[in-house]
Amino acid sequence: MKPLHNKRGFTLIELLVVITIISILTGAVVININFQNPGTIVRDSARRTGLLMELAADQAVYSRQQMGIRFHPASYEFYILTADDAGNSSWQIIDDERLRYKEVPLEMEFQVDISGLPIVLEELTDELAEATDEDPIKPHVMFLSNGEIMPDFRIILADKDAEHRFVVETGEILPVVVESLN
Repeated sequence: MKPLHNKRGFTLIELLVVITIISILTGAVVININFQNPGTIVRDSARRTGLLMELAADQAVYSRQQMGIRFHPASYEFYILTADDAGNSSWQIIDDERLRYKEVPLEMEFQVDISGLPIVLEELTDELAEATDEDPIKPHVMFLSNGEIMPDFRIILADKDAEHRFVVETGEILPVVVESLN
């Protein structure tokens, strides 16, 4: 007769150790997979842009200052109208972390229509190089201290292939509306 302890097989502890190692490795792989959806990125960027425009409009009312936003092919910045000691007014870029364009891991572009007319967008560095005292940089859309947003605007955010497109525009009821164009 053969002794019983010579049987081949795995113990419960050995199986649990192997399953635990496989689970840890699977979890590490899943964490490193990029689950970013281009449509979601464009949608979230459009919503963020609309919400930041509403925030700037509210901030203009509460601080009783004129504010604005200027767009570029792939970004934007917010401005505030300031006066110097001599009483001269000029538009200055706002240095506020909340009102800053957030870089996204997707190449996107902006198309801007102001009062129904398309605007040719330039990079900020090019605009700063061309700006003069007689022709300074001004925002495309202004948020006035009386609560108005002017002029009427339509901004289209799209990925590079234009498969995913969202519009941020002047609303009838709400001041800023974000909708899908797909």
